[in-house]
Amino acid sequence: MKSLIITIFILFSFLASNAQDRAMWATIWSSNSAEKIDKIILDAHKNNFNKIFLQVRYRADALYIPNLRDSTYKNTESRSYILDGSNFDPLQYAIDKAATKNIEIHAWVPIFVVTPHDLSKITDNHIYYTNKEWITYTNNFVPMQYNSHEGAFLDPGIEQVQQYTLNILRDIASNYNVNGIQLDYIRYPDSLYGFNPIAIQNFKESNYKDFNLWKQSQINSFVNKSFTMLKAINPNIQVSAAVFGNQRKAIDLFSQNWKEWLTGNYIDKVYVMAYNTSDKTFTQVLKSIDDVDRAKTTIVLRAWVDKKSYSAHQINRKIKISKNMNFYNFGFYSYSGLIKNNYLPHIHY
Repeated sequence: MKSLIITIFILFSFLASNAQDRAMWATIWSSNSAEKIDKIILDAHKNNFNKIFLQVRYRADALYIPNLRDSTYKNTESRSYILDGSNFDPLQYAIDKAATKNIEIHAWVPIFVVTPHDLSKITDNHIYYTNKEWITYTNNFVPMQYNSHEGAFLDPGIEQVQQYTLNILRDIASNYNVNGIQLDYIRYPDSLYGFNPIAIQNFKESNYKDFNLWKQSQINSFVNKSFTMLKAINPNIQVSAAVFGNQRKAIDLFSQNWKEWLTGNYIDKVYVMAYNTSDKTFTQVLKSIDDVDRAKTTIVLRAWVDKKSYSAHQINRKIKISKNMNFYNFGFYSYSGLIKNNYLPHIHY
């Protein structure tokens, strides 16, 4: 009975305050024209979504106009190849259009991953070419290759890397009236990376004895600085992060101790990437985060199909599992998957 009362109270609180997240993520390929953004916002409005996470940086490039009016925070990143040389500003266009539909626009910003697998997609003044000494190294002291993992990563253990990337975030917050900024790829590629010579020297000069704990501290520090600096620009901006659901894996492989970000109060919300197709594995992920603040946690569900079929019914089962565990904020990755697989009319959350 006590458990039922708590569940009802949490649900009532979310609904009464209209605080429930109903979010979708729009990649660069689905938001590089006015017509595409119009369609995203229309679909979001018709299907009762209240947040759109719009990808405004792909691989250290811009789907907005850097230093649009205020150039306080230097931003030299070139416009993304996906815009094909046009002067179209997807971010400003989305902000203007969404305002009429009471939908929030959050700038979705991949952080440390900076190259595509095809280098023809980036310009000669790209950070990969101008500051190659910032790329992270393997534990064999070899620079990360541009076509490994999701692309080459900058090393978070280099102070100049953090300052460079923080300026990108502050430039967006200074020039665009976004509701929020989401940090993605806010991590190392995996546990075998982080051995850039500059970073190693910084570790040796620190008070840390454990290299893995030092790596965690570098990610923690970046999140904390992002939160503080962005709130100084706009106290109302929501600062969030996309995180791995399995906390042990997040820490051991990626130095992503996101529960500490929540308990330390230097992030507003986490978006847990719970992309599991199996109900059993999905349930295990949610059990591992049973101790987190539900109001600051959104469960992001898979909304795409790989080789095996994946039905709306399977998504709805995971929504039910989430609700049974008192999670009521939901997101779906990605918009293109929702449309391609005709999920939107069949999802019940």
